[in-house]
Amino acid sequence: MKRLIFALVAFLFTIFTTTAQIDFGIKGGANFPTIPTNIDGIKNSNTGWYAGPTLKAILPLIGLGVEANVLYSKTGISIDDETFNRHSIEIPLYLRYELQLPAIKRFFEPFIAIGPQWGRVLGKNEFGVNPNEIDDLNDIKEFVNNKGSYFKFNENCWSLNFGLGFILFNHLQVHANYNWALGNTCKYTNYKNINLKNFGSRESKEWIEGVESNSNIWQISLAYIF
Repeated sequence: MKRLIFALVAFLFTIFTTTAQIDFGIKGGANFPTIPTNIDGIKNSNTGWYAGPTLKAILPLIGLGVEANVLYSKTGISIDDETFNRHSIEIPLYLRYELQLPAIKRFFEPFIAIGPQWGRVLGKNEFGVNPNEIDDLNDIKEFVNNKGSYFKFNENCWSLNFGLGFILFNHLQVHANYNWALGNTCKYTNYKNINLKNFGSRESKEWIEGVESNSNIWQISLAYIF
């Protein structure tokens, strides 16, 4: 379903770019992740940033069109005394409607935008020791005694964006956006989750599965449209 939505928007993007006015720009902004509530010891989700090129194709007079971005993004999360940072490439595609009022279009132009996003982690996405890979009971005990932990960002993530904004003087764009995760985005296990009595048990794997969670993101950005 996620890929179908992305493919549909990509198809519409192809249609629009053959008939619409195309504009390029540079976008940059801030990420404000929400705090997952089901992870024990979580302190906060750290503010991050994103930047990259943007392209929009809008049908003149109608105001309907599409927008595509390729963004480098950084977010993070702090649990107990550890901080885990996520670096990724994000590709959001939007269906977009610009309210083109002739009297004020040159100075102020509001818009709404909605669409899917695909992201892939760059570089490291696992931190700490993975209890799933420990086969010896003594090593598990050492993991517990040393207060070990394991954190993993999902390598690929899908989400939906809901945004609104405005364009000033045909060039400067301000955009507020809510990024809603479609599924879990990370997994966390620490020494508190491990029950040594269940080590090696196929009936109870809760001590090695950890806690899966997601983090939605509020975003605000500035873009300059050439």
